[in-house]
Amino acid sequence: MGYFHYNIGDLVEFVEGRVGASRKRTGIIIAQSFRFTTDNQYKIKTEDGKYHWVSRPRLTLLSEVVKG
Repeated sequence: MGYFHYNIGDLVEFVEGRVGASRKRTGIIIAQSFRFTTDNQYKIKTEDGKYHWVSRPRLTLLSEVVKG
């Protein structure tokens, strides 16, 4: 199994869009996809209920999931 920088349930932030028309999004990681040749991908569910696949370098961790 591969190594994932973030865990399912972590709260993250990323920028969506292009320069001049970008928007910060906040969401929860709901799935992970391991890639051998590129950065791992994470499926994020955002505050508006939409899903986005985002690569690891584009994510900023806001809060880690508490395991218990």
